[in-house]
Amino acid sequence: MCTAVDFMGLPLKNPVIVAAGPWSRDAASIQKAIDAGAAAVVTETITLEKSQLLRPRIYRQEGRLLNTTLYSTLSFEQLERELSQVRKGDSFLICNIRGGTPSELAYTATAVERFGADALELCCFTPIGTKMENLAIHPDEIYEMIRQVTQKVSVPVMVRLPHHAASSREFVQAVERAGAKAVSAIETLSGLIGVDVERGRSRTPTIGGYSGPHIRPVSLAATAMLSQLADCQIASMGGVEDALSALEFLMLGASVVQLGSAVLLGGYGRITRTVEDLEAWMRAHRYGSVEELRGIALDSLSPFEEILTRRLHASLDSPCGQSCGEGGCPCVTACLDGAVVREGDRVRVVRERCSGCGLCVSLCPGGHFSLRK
Repeated sequence: MCTAVDFMGLPLKNPVIVAAGPWSRDAASIQKAIDAGAAAVVTETITLEKSQLLRPRIYRQEGRLLNTTLYSTLSFEQLERELSQVRKGDSFLICNIRGGTPSELAYTATAVERFGADALELCCFTPIGTKMENLAIHPDEIYEMIRQVTQKVSVPVMVRLPHHAASSREFVQAVERAGAKAVSAIETLSGLIGVDVERGRSRTPTIGGYSGPHIRPVSLAATAMLSQLADCQIASMGGVEDALSALEFLMLGASVVQLGSAVLLGGYGRITRTVEDLEAWMRAHRYGSVEELRGIALDSLSPFEEILTRRLHASLDSPCGQSCGEGGCPCVTACLDGAVVREGDRVRVVRERCSGCGLCVSLCPGGHFSLRK
C-alpha cells in the first residue's frame, strides 16, 4: 500500500491519525474512527481525576472552533473498561495522558499501557486553565516529565507541543533527550470566539482551545520549523481537514497527520474521504510511498535574510480588461505603492513604483499577475 508509513516503530497503514478530543472519548467513538479507516486513534486526554462536564463547552463560528473541555469526564476505571472493548484490527491505540507531576504522569503511563495502549502521547501543556502553567517556560521540567515516563514504559512516546515550544530548539532538544520518539504539534491556541457588542458580553464564558482550518498557517510553520529542529518524527495537527491539507504537512516534513476538529464538524466519514483521496492523489501523481513526498517542499523555503536580496516586481502575464465588481479591482485598491493602476478599461503595472510585495498576485481572481525580476 503506497500510503503505509512507519511511525515510532508502529506499522501504520496510512498517515492519518485521529487526534485527542471528544470525538475519541470512549469505546464507541474510537471504534467509529477505526472503522472509518484511521491508522491510529489518540484517546481524549486521560488523567487520574476525571474532568467536570461543562455545559456548554464547544463553540463554532464561521468554521472557527473553540473547545473548553480540558480532559476526559470518565473515571480511570471507566476508561479501562472502555478501552478493553475497542477492536483495533490493523489500527493502533494511542493514549493521550496528562499529570501534574512527573511521578503522576509516569503512574498514569504505566496504567494505560496495561489497558492496551500501543503508544502514548504526553499532554504537558494546555491552552486553558492554570494547571501546570509553569511548564510553559521550563524545558528542564518538561524533560523530567518525559524522562520518567520513557523509563517506565515499553511503548513509544510522543509529546504534544504548543506553537511556542515547537519553535524552540531548547524545548525540542529536551524532548528528544528524554527519549520521546516523536512530537505532535501544534496544540490548540488559546482563544475566544468573540464579543457580543450589543450586550457587552463575551460569547464564551472562558478562554478555550482554538482550532480548525484558520490555524493551519501557524501549524504549517511549526511543522517546517520542527523539520529543521527535530531529529524525531513529527505528527502534524491544527487545520488538517482533508487530503490536500494533509499533503501540505507531509511535504513540509511530517510523518503523519492528526485530524480533530474536522471529524467533529464533518463526521467520521471525513477520515474515510481523507484516506481515499490521499491514496488517489498519490497514485495519480505516481508516488510509490509517503516517504517519497515527505519534506519535498522544504527546499522552496529560504531564511528571511536570504529573501531580502530578491528584486522582484509585479507583472501582468495576460491582459486584464474587466472590472472585478462594484468594489473595483482589489489589486488596484490594495496596492500600497500605487503601482497597479486602472486606465479606462485596462489595468496595468507601473514598474517604477512597484516594491514587489506580491499582494496583487494573491488578490487577482483571474490569476493575471506574477512576480518577476
